Amino acid sequence: MSSQWRLPRLSFFQSLLQSQFTLPVRPEFLISSSFHFVNPRHHITATDNITQVFPEAVVAGLSDEEALALFTQGFFGGFVFGFERSILRMGGWNVLPARFTGFQGDQHASQIWNTSELPQSRLLPVGSSLFGSFKVMDKQIAPESSDQRASYVDYGFGSDEFTFAGCHRFQITRTPRIGAEPLVHFELQHFRCNPQKNEPSLAEYGAWFHYLYAKALFANAVQCILLR
Repeated sequence: MSSQWRLPRLSFFQSLLQSQFTLPVRPEFLISSSFHFVNPRHHITATDNITQVFPEAVVAGLSDEEALALFTQGFFGGFVFGFERSILRMGGWNVLPARFTGFQGDQHASQIWNTSELPQSRLLPVGSSLFGSFKVMDKQIAPESSDQRASYVDYGFGSDEFTFAGCHRFQITRTPRIGAEPLVHFELQHFRCNPQKNEPSLAEYGAWFHYLYAKALFANAVQCILLR
């Protein structure tokens, strides 16, 4: 991976300032197959969504899948995730491996341990694991013929057999505008829960850290697309 995606650039700091953090996520995320695997008992969840809007020109020449692959590369391969990535590779993933009852991935699913293994132009098969603690739960690429289309990929973490689990959804939505340049929306949707007890997970005690960390991860992911 190029060093320009590992280190902060102007686009990284701009995204930190310009991205919008809200608590609600899109309703369809909370009725998705990913949600049912991660939170099978439908316990209470905490959610949040980080969004940034750009002119569609920033993804000129990129398909939705290519844009999501770059977003994934910036998120998991950037400098912000670096400490967590190192801890997981040193065996930290054994504490809470991504594991969900009844979930079956694609026969071509792979295991990713190095950033160089993250594809730049395609998404990993469903069931693939990243650094032992994240799993590709689902993905959907909308037809290019759609006037307004949304494509996404879901990464589950934790386990429904433990007291902490959740899911990230990386989404790109292209929105046409009459008389103006079309827009593209990038989103990092997120939910977390305690699958064993219908009560908040321990992560709720670190809400401010989560806010800052999520914003920085999002900025690293966006930077990877803008500096491709």
